[in-house]
Amino acid sequence: MPTDWLHPALRFAQYAALLGLFGATAFHAYRLRELVGNTSTMRLRPIAIAAMAAPVISLAVMLVGIAAMMGQPLSELELETIKSMVFSTQPGWAFLVRTGLLMLALAALLSIKPMVPRHIAAASGYGLALSTLAWNGHAAATEGALGLVHRLNDGLHLLAAGLWIGAICWFTTLVFAAHRHPDRARSERLRVAMEGFAPLGITLVSIVVVTGVLNAHFIFGLEKSLKVLGTPYGVLLAGKALLVAIMVMCAARNAGLVRSDRGVREEAAVGSDGSLRALRASLAVELLLATFVVGLVALAGLASPMG
Repeated sequence: MPTDWLHPALRFAQYAALLGLFGATAFHAYRLRELVGNTSTMRLRPIAIAAMAAPVISLAVMLVGIAAMMGQPLSELELETIKSMVFSTQPGWAFLVRTGLLMLALAALLSIKPMVPRHIAAASGYGLALSTLAWNGHAAATEGALGLVHRLNDGLHLLAAGLWIGAICWFTTLVFAAHRHPDRARSERLRVAMEGFAPLGITLVSIVVVTGVLNAHFIFGLEKSLKVLGTPYGVLLAGKALLVAIMVMCAARNAGLVRSDRGVREEAAVGSDGSLRALRASLAVELLLATFVVGLVALAGLASPMG
């Protein structure tokens, strides 16, 4: 079908947009301003663009998903079929709730002042919208009370991943800005911010790992891991786990670079060229790996654990 490539591509765009929007707004609202102070060097325009695109992407994913489920070209979908799928299925209701939350979050992002309440309101909306993705894919297939536990676990997994990705995005932006415009005070704030984030970062990584293992157990049962590894789904899942492990190593390296500069005020702490260059490279790799992980998630959601 012509939409075979479109569905995973749109799913990737949806996951990337919602993870990024929640992580960026939440980290900015709750952590960044407290730890770094003045964030005038940040460019919030990409957040606004992603916020406006997110509802459109969500609609496109729903339509392409219905077309794939019905085995029809997208151009031949009928309105009655769309209405039936939207109003009579869990993914359909999740789509309606998600769209409403995205519109409310966009309105908050563009209208509420000052900036901190604006980002708190937007982060709340994007966090709830991100959580609705747990009512799609493999998590939606689990029935009964166990299904609710599975979906809540998956939602927590997504929220923790979103905060982790948001932190990577902001720190990458800060490090690149500090490298382009060296400033002792800004570099010191950056060092304090990265040190202050470390406990939260460890917590987020732990949540991602634990909830990820639980999700795998809910989907196929950990006792069947070797059998599942022989399927395309298993290969995608193993690839995701490997990339996440490398991301954790990058995060540990970042923390080590910051700690190694602690107390070296006369050398501008993390403002030294060597430290900034190493941090810039490590964060860029971590962000690239996160992008690949999101791509694998988008693909794995369309694959069967049983092959």
